[in-house]
Amino acid sequence: MERILSKEEIAELLSAVHDGEIPLRDEEPDAPAQTRREVSSLNLVALQGPRHCKIENFDLILDTMARHLGISLTNRLQRSIGVRRGIMEVYEYDAFLQQLAGRDALGVIRLDPLRWRGVIIFRERLSFYLLEYLLGGAPDVELSLPGRPLTVIESNVLRNTIADACLDLNKTFSPVEKLESTLVKIESSTRLINIVPGDASVLAARFVVSGQNLEDEIILVLPMAMLDPLKEKMRARTAVFPESQDRPWQAMLEQEIQLMDVELTARLASLNLTVRDILNFQVGDILDLGCAPSSPLQIRAAGQPKFQAMAGTHQGMKAVCITGRIQRPPIPTKIP
Repeated sequence: MERILSKEEIAELLSAVHDGEIPLRDEEPDAPAQTRREVSSLNLVALQGPRHCKIENFDLILDTMARHLGISLTNRLQRSIGVRRGIMEVYEYDAFLQQLAGRDALGVIRLDPLRWRGVIIFRERLSFYLLEYLLGGAPDVELSLPGRPLTVIESNVLRNTIADACLDLNKTFSPVEKLESTLVKIESSTRLINIVPGDASVLAARFVVSGQNLEDEIILVLPMAMLDPLKEKMRARTAVFPESQDRPWQAMLEQEIQLMDVELTARLASLNLTVRDILNFQVGDILDLGCAPSSPLQIRAAGQPKFQAMAGTHQGMKAVCITGRIQRPPIPTKIP
């Protein structure tokens, strides 16, 4: 049990502190340099580095955007170009611009009827790959980057390709918002694309572009303030509709399926022969099918066996009479 100070001892202790005989904790000598630690400030308002975007269904929209971009680039280059969605991150606008090397094609786009503008970025390797092909070069060889910004002429050559990306953006957002995005200008300097204040939050959606001797990115930069009015519309895309609303479509689908044309074939038997045997066939050769003429036929619908039948005639025409249905074998279950 700890000893309890008496009233006189407490008075002497307070007097010693008051006279400076006992130093306070804040007045202790400085700690050695090796034990000191740097104190960093924390801004609770500004973004502390990039963070992942969490907007419901927006990844589905960007998947559609990737498909449209792939089709546009394939049509323009007349060669297979694949585009897939990469990561989505939220940055402060200034912090995002500092990541760019200054040799990319920066397309500023208008996003009517929305208030803000956006940026479509064709990264350096992709830009010079497109230039090499569009100017008659041979992009099949290994591409060497010049390590300089795009010239005005080179930017104009890329204008139609970036404008195609605006059309792809319109088609992508059509289920959510009727956009009429257009290309305003192409810049190579990040200081000339001030679409929002430097401390504003922007979404950077990356698309990985791949092809022969090509692996690079297209980045779509959108202000988060622009996406706020669209969040409810994007969330509504997964709304669960009542079953009664699906019934007319179900009935219509069932009716249309019943009117579909299906190819039926009647098969008596089949043979496996070598190419040599087939080439040696002569008129009058007999092929043994391994079954009697009265053997049942197999009726196939779209190549799938469905019925058994017997061959015969009807009103002077060859015909088959269905005798039964072929039961599908049960699907085997795996035993753990």
